[in-house]
Order: sequence, then structure tokens, then C-alpha cells
Amino acid sequence: MSQGLRIALLGAGQLGGSFALALRQADPSIDVVAYDAQPHHATLLQEMGGASRVAATIEEALLGTELVVLAAPVRAFRTLAEAMAPFLTPGAIVTDLGSVKGSMLPLIHILPQARIVPAHPIAGSEKAGVAVARADLFQGKLAIVTPLDGSDADGVQAVETLWHLAGADVLHMPVEVHDQIYAYVSHLPHLIAFAAASFLHGYGVRMTAEDATLQRFLRISRSNPRMWSDIFLENREALLPALATYIAVLRHFAQELRQGAPGEGETVQLAKDHLPRILAASLISSVSLYEQQSGMDLRRLGAGGMRDIAAPAAEAPEAAMEAISHAAAPMAEVIEAIIPTFQQLESLMGAEDEAAMLALVQRMVDDAQRLSAPRQ
Repeated sequence: MSQGLRIALLGAGQLGGSFALALRQADPSIDVVAYDAQPHHATLLQEMGGASRVAATIEEALLGTELVVLAAPVRAFRTLAEAMAPFLTPGAIVTDLGSVKGSMLPLIHILPQARIVPAHPIAGSEKAGVAVARADLFQGKLAIVTPLDGSDADGVQAVETLWHLAGADVLHMPVEVHDQIYAYVSHLPHLIAFAAASFLHGYGVRMTAEDATLQRFLRISRSNPRMWSDIFLENREALLPALATYIAVLRHFAQELRQGAPGEGETVQLAKDHLPRILAASLISSVSLYEQQSGMDLRRLGAGGMRDIAAPAAEAPEAAMEAISHAAAPMAEVIEAIIPTFQQLESLMGAEDEAAMLALVQRMVDDAQRLSAPRQ
């Protein structure tokens, strides 16, 4: 269906821009009309070749459109849908690039004239904005399509076709299953990265260019705070149990270390050297528990963020565990000190406090930036 297709792209960031660039590179006849609340983003995408036109309003973007791609933060989807409702062509397909598929469910009632086909590309980076968009971002990556009950088969096929054009491999799964899986293999790893970077900065750790493992572990801690605070809140029903499991595993680690030899060591250096390994091992344990409960193997479903957060657990494990055992009591102290950071995130998710969550994640991202900046 791609030949001569007209697409409205609502949101010109890294993912939306990359999707548009990939489609137009694969089929230049695709007409992408870009709209962004910050018009210069859509204009830059047009200059990069990802959009054929820029729309000043949502109404203008939807004029004659056969397919709409929502590429904004997931907590904006309902507002966008309400703005689209008076102008959307009956039978138009509405899909998205969001990390929480439950965010698309309210659109069924807001846009009854649309064919809703949620989708989620397992790709991206900690960088944000259309300037870092690239046409090959989805090559060889997974794109998960989550058809709804009664989804139009032609609409689902059309969305699949676009993802194949973009170079992705398509996988289907139910909405609820998707959101549970990605609570563990994407959302929890990002939450750990934000919390760890902020804690280590506040603890007095200084990260240098030579700290390769720590650099990799904290790569995603500099991700877009608005996007991720939205994701944490939108997927809170699945993420809260995952986080509770993670906190329980951390407590278990601390209790085990408290029973070991008293040991000694300077806690700031211990936190830098060994906390990433313990946080990584706790994530792996939490995911393994979910796999046992669900009967699913999640290894191929995680993206780079999951691999980076888990990486410290694989580096010289025997030597590291020996070093940790020789400083058991101080390491227990470090673990116990970071748990309240996770509990604060847990509390804000439970309260669905959007403003406080965004402010906290923004502060954590700022701390992540300062962690590798020269100390004054």
C-alpha cells in the first residue's frame, strides 16, 4: 500500500524522524506531512529529506491523510487524539511509536472512525531530537505490532508493510503482554540508570573517560526525561510490580552481605567499583523471576539499554564477588543507601504525580550529566 501513501507524522523527534527518513528512502513516493509542537523540528526534518511538507496545524497535517503516526511522548496521545478527532478521515489508520501500548487503548473511544494499530520499534538511543534521526535506525531491529481485539486486518498489514520498508523485523504480541515484558527489559533498566547516576553523583563518585564499564552502565541515564517520566507513569501497572521485585532483590543482597565478614573499604570507591555489578545482577535476577513466572524467554526482546545495564555483571565475576565479599558490611551500607532512591520513584508512580515525576527524572538526568563533568 506504500505507493503514493500520504502519512501525517505527529512528532518530529529521533524515532519519528528516523521512521520518516527510512520510509522515504525506501519509497520516495510516500508523502510525509510533518507536524510538531515546536515547528522548527518539523522544518529540520523536511530539510533532512524526511518530510515532503510541514504542517502548521494538526488539521492541516490530517488533510487527505490515510495513515497517522503518533511520535510524541506517550502521555500526550490522548490530547493529540482529541485534537485529531474532528479532522481525521474515516477509515484512516492510526499507529504509534510508543513504548507503552496501553497508551493507545483510550484512542479506540476518542477516534471511533479510525483503525487503531499500536506498534513499538525496539530501537533508539539516549540522544533526543530530530537532529540525531537516521534512516538506518531500524535496520535489523524488532518492531512489535500489538493488534487490538477486532483490529482491521488490512490496517495491521499496512503497518507491517511500513515497518518492513523501514528495515525492521515484525513481531506480534498482545498489548498487555507487551507492556509487562517491556516493564522488565526496557522501563526498569532505564529507571535503574537514572537512579544509579543520580545516587552516584550525590555519593561523591567521579566518572572519567577511563571508566568504560561505568560509562556503558550509565549510558541511558542521559535519556529524554519527559519521554521516560511519561513511560514510567503510563506503564505503572506493570512497572510497579517489577520495581517491587527489584527492590526486594536488592534488600536480599544487602542482608546477605550483612551476614558476611565485616570487611573494610572506602564507601565512595566501593560504590563506584561494585554497585553497578550488584544493580546489574539484581536486574538479571528480577527478569529471571519474571521469566519463570510467565514461562517466556525475554533474551531476544531487550534492546541496547537492557544489555548495557546488565553488562557489569559479566565482567570478571569471580574476582569481583571476592572483592565484594572482603568489603561485605560497607557494600551492604551502599546498597541500603540507594534503596530509598528507588522507593521515591515507586511512590511517585503509585501516586501518579506527573509534575513531581518529571521534576525528579529531570534532576536525575542533570546529575548524570554532572557525574562526568569536571568537578569545580
